[in-house]
Amino acid sequence: MKKKLIMLMSGGVDSSVAAFLAKDMGYDIIGVHFKTIPDEIFIKIPEKKKICCSPSDTYDALRIADKLGFELKIIKIYDQFKNKVINYFIEEYKKGNTPNPCILCNRYFKFGLAIDLLKEFNADYVASGHYVIREFSDKYNTEVIKKGVDISKDQSYFLAYINKNAIPKLFFPNGYYTKDEIRKIAEGLDIKIAKKIDSQELCFIPDNDYRRFLRENGININKGQVLDLEGNVIGEHTGYTNYTIGQRTGISYFKNPNIKMHVYKIIPEKNQLIVAPTEKIYFKGLIAKDFEFLVDFEKIYGKCRVRKRNEEKDAYIEKIANNKIKVMFKEPIFAVTPGQFAVVYDNDGIVLGAGKIEKYLEV
Repeated sequence: MKKKLIMLMSGGVDSSVAAFLAKDMGYDIIGVHFKTIPDEIFIKIPEKKKICCSPSDTYDALRIADKLGFELKIIKIYDQFKNKVINYFIEEYKKGNTPNPCILCNRYFKFGLAIDLLKEFNADYVASGHYVIREFSDKYNTEVIKKGVDISKDQSYFLAYINKNAIPKLFFPNGYYTKDEIRKIAEGLDIKIAKKIDSQELCFIPDNDYRRFLRENGININKGQVLDLEGNVIGEHTGYTNYTIGQRTGISYFKNPNIKMHVYKIIPEKNQLIVAPTEKIYFKGLIAKDFEFLVDFEKIYGKCRVRKRNEEKDAYIEKIANNKIKVMFKEPIFAVTPGQFAVVYDNDGIVLGAGKIEKYLEV
């Protein structure tokens, strides 16, 4: 009897080729396309950069499912998505943090709700076009997620916060391919998306204007003070929600305009920013909370990534009380940012887990 997959179809090249590869391996497929916001929003707020879940993506997903010969179910998750992802995004900015909503979307929907649908659709696995590998690890005696072959397109960072129990039910056909190889396969399929650009911004902010989005959701922060490390007022900012740790732009200084200063701390209750010279924005470690252990460990020498575009850095990682971890880097790293996710790996590229950065540890 053939195994059956729920294939998460975004309408992009990666999920489309993943569907082809899975079908070629002999799997039966039922496609699922999640709609996170109504299409009407894209009429009012046109895309400035490519984002996922747009009306054109839905059209492409339907077209490709038809071309490859499987049913596509379009599932609207507007209310659930708002409660779990959009509200989180807004609340984190209120706190002066910098959120990463895509990680929560993966946890609650792509590899959360989709897992719940397995029974309803009588399917065995949830598959996607992510560039990661799921395999059994003799080292940890459990199923794990590890980096894909194409390190330049590795997406393990975004899957590091899914529920551990979901991992055995996941399948990633693209994990053993490079992006160039996937595009070449797409060209051979004649599905007219081989050169489609990748999604770059948040699906619920089509124009990528965070300030507009926050204002429309009740966050309209006035200008405030910029302080140096000694507590002196040295400038003015446009509202604390417009900044993140390490940022240099958007601040007017009254003193020392030629010195490179970065956001060092955000104080939302006072609408203040503290800035500091570059060397002060390097931190020796962090505390991450609400940690999801994909692999159980107490302490380990491994690697940690603190932002999606950062490289992993060598670190000593230790479990501490209340589902938190402490990370101490071999060398101080730039701009550890509360609200972002710290993702930890062992030295073989296996994802150990992820948690929300609660605070940085100073040098």
